Amino acid sequence: MNMQTATSQLKPFFRFPIQDSQSTSRFVIGSALLLGGFIVPILPGLLVFGYVLQVLRSSAKGEPPSMPAWDNWSSLLSLGFRGAIVSFLFTLPGFAVCLLGFAICLGTFFLIALTSGAEPSGNDPMFALLPLGMVAMFLCIALGSLLFILGIVPLPASVSHFVVKDQLSAAFRVREWWPILSANRLGYFISFVIVAGILGAAYLGFVALYYTLVLMCLMFFIMLPVSFYTMLVGGALFGDAYREGCQSAEKPQEAHVSGGSQSSETTFVGSIR
Repeated sequence: MNMQTATSQLKPFFRFPIQDSQSTSRFVIGSALLLGGFIVPILPGLLVFGYVLQVLRSSAKGEPPSMPAWDNWSSLLSLGFRGAIVSFLFTLPGFAVCLLGFAICLGTFFLIALTSGAEPSGNDPMFALLPLGMVAMFLCIALGSLLFILGIVPLPASVSHFVVKDQLSAAFRVREWWPILSANRLGYFISFVIVAGILGAAYLGFVALYYTLVLMCLMFFIMLPVSFYTMLVGGALFGDAYREGCQSAEKPQEAHVSGGSQSSETTFVGSIR
């Protein structure tokens, strides 16, 4: 596959959120909901996440990426809530270890303040706990970051499996979605790179706006559409990666079955002879 062919295949994933007036109006609704999340917490974000998972589901089923209508709000809310639970549980170990590190560090400061007198002295043996607390915090942050990455990497395949099966428990049936992830590792890697690239470009744009005093006030209003756009493109890409992974995972099984059938036929013919 040459570069031009690969680019032409990726164009629909970048264009579909704003490919026509109808898609643009639906994109504006999602951005407005994200803005509403600063007024009414949690609920608008779950609706937007459910909408993104709906895009992922369509892409996983082989449909061209598109912006569905904003209808059946209860279904969007349910889908977003369940997706948030899966995301939270996969990233929870990393967050928990990082929080433990901060708690140890703060606990060290409080312990020194409580055990030292009104005029703390550097000769106080309790001050020896301070570097230990700092070391523990940095170790926990390093371990927590590693656990966070290990939770993020399989998350798209897990969420896709749950969305396609429409069962929350499907997200935790590792034996079902792990072969799909393994069969299309390159596709998932490319999807991660594209999403990271969009976020990196957006960050550079925000930095440029930050140093432009006249346009700095626009950062907040630009951030929301860019975030929604990144979520949509990522959902469509990961859904397509899941679809390709399913197809690749099924081919070895089909080859094994056909090979087994040919072997049985050969044995049967040999026995007749």
